[in-house]
Amino acid sequence: MMRLQTYAGLSFFAALAVIYHAFNSREQFYPAMVYLSTSKISLVLLLNMGLVVMCILWQLTKKIFLGQLREAEVERLNEQSWREVMEILFAITIFRQDFSVTFLAMVTALLLIKALHWLAQKRVEYIETTPTVPMLSHARIVSFLGFLLLIDSIFLYNSVKYLIQTRTASVSLFFSFEYMILATTTVSTFIKYVFYVSDMLMDGQWEKKAVYTFYLELIRDLLHLSMYLCFFLVIFVNYGVPLHLIRELYETFRNFKIRVADYIRYRKITSNMNDRFPDATPEELDASDATCIICREEMTTAKKLVCGHLFHVHCLRSWLERQHTCPTCRALVVPPENGTSTAGSRADSHQQGTSMAGTSSSSGSTSAGNDVGNGDDGNHHQARLQAAAAAAAIYGKSFVYPSPSTPVW
Repeated sequence: MMRLQTYAGLSFFAALAVIYHAFNSREQFYPAMVYLSTSKISLVLLLNMGLVVMCILWQLTKKIFLGQLREAEVERLNEQSWREVMEILFAITIFRQDFSVTFLAMVTALLLIKALHWLAQKRVEYIETTPTVPMLSHARIVSFLGFLLLIDSIFLYNSVKYLIQTRTASVSLFFSFEYMILATTTVSTFIKYVFYVSDMLMDGQWEKKAVYTFYLELIRDLLHLSMYLCFFLVIFVNYGVPLHLIRELYETFRNFKIRVADYIRYRKITSNMNDRFPDATPEELDASDATCIICREEMTTAKKLVCGHLFHVHCLRSWLERQHTCPTCRALVVPPENGTSTAGSRADSHQQGTSMAGTSSSSGSTSAGNDVGNGDDGNHHQARLQAAAAAAAIYGKSFVYPSPSTPVW
């Protein structure tokens, strides 16, 4: 923040010096404005000052609605920013004929508004996984989402209005599409937040929340996929192949495809959470850190996973909406149902082959002693195979042990 203040001060004095030089040397308004708009140094300094003003407004908006950013939000902002900058650069190459100072300012504003949307989504995710949230945080996030929707609507209206007036393909297509995507994302985020508040008012017993959340995300992905397809076709017909949309198309289609499979798996896990995951005892809470790794809050009651880690029941339910592994060790929350049966069938077939090999190789004079020895080895080998089957069921891997008749060097 101090670096931004220093840079803003230097930029302000540089812009002020350029403006003073223009009016002092020309002495009239029109010649001074012509000089400021034609001189490259003056134009660069004034554009730099405009960028600083945008960044200051962005920082003020963030400070008012979000306050101090968390580490996860900063990481999300850094990751998304670099990728979005590359996509916007690809978009600029497509609309290079419409390149101007206004276009550059609109692109910069779009990037800053997108960053606010990323932070809003991350803050809603944090609120959903936090058991105790102050009322001020709820008021902030609701007003922030309303502010973002208002900004999206204003820019979308202006872009569509310009397209209707000109009736020609221009860069307004790009801005109309981008703000339409942002507006639908803001609405879906707000509805998801309403679902969370409704679930909290019902003490976390709203069983239909997962169903409604799934349908909400499904409709959102369908809308985004249809928008991407329409925009891709329009840009392809008028300008050429839009390279910056290929990744978005692929990711949207992939998310839509995975959504159904994730929901089915989520319903299987959360259908009987009380029976599937036992309550942690006070001794287990004392022995562990007693801090939920999802919300970073202290646990008085918790659910115990198969791997032994403890979490709040509402935190675990929210986590299972997006992931199906333990947040701590990444082990599967529920072992695959076919893991034990597959390993068991392999163990039975291996045991039968071992007994047949032992029978064919035994001699008549020592048959009784060999039968006793092979029986002991078979029992020991069967116990080892059962342990391997249990490990395979938990970790999803296959552990193969040598048979008792195989020599070990």
